[in-house]
Amino acid sequence: MPMFINVSIGLETSFQYINYMKHFVLVLLAFVQLSCATQNSSPGEDNSIKKLIIKDQPVYIENKTINDIVDFTFFLEKHLISEGVYQVNVKSGITFKKCIFKKPVTAFRKMVDGKIVLTSFQGNVSFIDCVFQDEVNFRGSRIMGRTDFTGSTFNDSANFEELNCYDNAYFNQCVFEGVSRFQNAFFNQKANFMSAEFDEVISFQNSMFNSELQFSASKFYKYADFTLVDCRGKVLFNYAEFTEKADFSHSIFAQDFHFVSTKNNTTNFNNCRFLGKVSFNKLDVLNTLSLNESYFLLDMPKIDVSSKKLIKNSN
Repeated sequence: MPMFINVSIGLETSFQYINYMKHFVLVLLAFVQLSCATQNSSPGEDNSIKKLIIKDQPVYIENKTINDIVDFTFFLEKHLISEGVYQVNVKSGITFKKCIFKKPVTAFRKMVDGKIVLTSFQGNVSFIDCVFQDEVNFRGSRIMGRTDFTGSTFNDSANFEELNCYDNAYFNQCVFEGVSRFQNAFFNQKANFMSAEFDEVISFQNSMFNSELQFSASKFYKYADFTLVDCRGKVLFNYAEFTEKADFSHSIFAQDFHFVSTKNNTTNFNNCRFLGKVSFNKLDVLNTLSLNESYFLLDMPKIDVSSKKLIKNSN
């Protein structure tokens, strides 16, 4: 009889242990699922972006706040393209709409040894109505598809030096609150900066525009550098406002150039070449407009500026 009682107690204890383990496993599974769900809903999208890019799948993210650094040079393996220069090739189309980026967004990286990593995008690169709270760097990037930053705000510096856009590029209605750099950039198709605002210094020095360039109704609150630009298509700056100095010297305008109803402080077009029709009508000039040593292939245009403010010794 005592033996029977002991076995019964042992079995009861075993069942209790099994039930306890079942409850423990269920609680553990619930915790893991909750943890995964929390990770998937976190603001940082870096991990999910990387997974899509690795699989060459399109990236489309809307109405998200991104807390992680977005660095396209880390998502794929880099390849040597010249001495000290590497490149990653992103085949995925990239689209962000109405997103807020808390940390830097970059497609350029300089390593400790001085070597650099660039990014080549085979599809589109679109950041529509986004806010960049930290720096943005697409220096040396090649974008084969459409480039679209329409309506975006850059709270910090924006570096697009040596950018190569092979399709249409849209920066219309953008607000650049920090220093902006577009030196040595190349735009193969239309470049649209209509109604853009530049709060700090902006430079397009030595950039090439192979098609139409649109800057109408844009506002420049600090120095605007357009020296040495090569414009192969029509250029429009109608209703643009230059609060401080603007310099277009040593530039070439191969087709029609429209600079109508602009507001200027000191604007220079020295040693420029105008090969199409030129419009300098209804200008508002605070200090001077200089066209010294500039060449006009067609007739010298009518310039609506008082002789005291106009400097010209044109050919």
